[in-house]
Amino acid sequence: MSGSIEALGGLVEAGGAAAALDGPSLPRGDIDAAAVAHEHHACANCGEQLAGNFCSHCGQQAHVHRSLAHVGEEFLHGITHFDGKTWTTLPMLAFRPGKLTRAYIMGQRARYIAPVPLFLLVVFTMFFAFSFLKPGPGGVVSGASGQPMTQAEAQAALPKIEAELRQIDKEIAAARAAGDKAALPGLVGGRAGVALARDRIEARANNEITNPADLPGLIASELGGASKDGELDVNLGNESLNIKARKALENPELVLYKIQNKAYKLSFLLVPLSLPWLWLLFAWKRDVRMYDHAIFALYSISFMSLLFVIGSVASALGVTAGWFWFGLVFAAPVAHMFAQLKGAYALSTGSAAWRTVALSFFSVITLSTFAALMITVGVLD
Repeated sequence: MSGSIEALGGLVEAGGAAAALDGPSLPRGDIDAAAVAHEHHACANCGEQLAGNFCSHCGQQAHVHRSLAHVGEEFLHGITHFDGKTWTTLPMLAFRPGKLTRAYIMGQRARYIAPVPLFLLVVFTMFFAFSFLKPGPGGVVSGASGQPMTQAEAQAALPKIEAELRQIDKEIAAARAAGDKAALPGLVGGRAGVALARDRIEARANNEITNPADLPGLIASELGGASKDGELDVNLGNESLNIKARKALENPELVLYKIQNKAYKLSFLLVPLSLPWLWLLFAWKRDVRMYDHAIFALYSISFMSLLFVIGSVASALGVTAGWFWFGLVFAAPVAHMFAQLKGAYALSTGSAAWRTVALSFFSVITLSTFAALMITVGVLD
């Protein structure tokens, strides 16, 4: 490791020496090179004579700032490309994804954020929201109509859900008595979801303001208890892997953290996992290249990640209306996929429609594969 660092240091020194010998001479040392360059209308970075707002040789701005306020400006620019690209790219990504993708593929790139930086920014934002957005005040329980449930409706619904919870408890007890370890994880997870609904309805029946609970945390807690009691049967075909999995399930909260962390670090795998399906959809089109598919996948995954961020915020605010979640989980992704396919590849409506259906199915396979991979890595790490 130290040898690699020394080699890198030597490379930097060599580059600096080459620049000093080959580049134009500018004042060094204690002299303000930026001020001198500005006075002589030369670039402070490379010394090239200036003929506009940017250097024609290295691209640096002609006017360099030396104020504290500019530090904040550079901070914002570094995070969001605070130069107008964000506000051009995001609306296009949301409402005209086909035009955005095709414009970038065809070389019209100066006005948009490149797909890779946008993908990294959105993925970071998505997992930041997943990690830190917790349920806040004001959560509500919705009735069958999607409207907030009244206290009287909650009081009427409470006995039914308590009866359902008792029935699940009976099924769990029967599975334990019969030694049916294969059925227990599903029953335990289902009980956690019903218990969550019961607690929220009970709070509404008592006229309390309630928030959505952490369902994954509840399931993890239930599974952790079942694992410690020896009620979960783990068989991965290898005893050493079985030991690791059993040990991991004793602390499921840590496993969830590891899965989340791995998913963030390995989220780029979604792109190569998606490329074979896109290639299959356009295998007979000679004018479509793998590069086009990569740009399509990066922009598409970025949009789906933004939907996840919206869902995290909605969950934290206690939004439970069925129409909202149907639109967020199903309608918006399919509509976006159709619009992006149609515009990016210049397809007819019919061609875009059947490819949307196929790509939706392939997306489920891709997400399932990625999820299974993350769970495996998280459990066995």
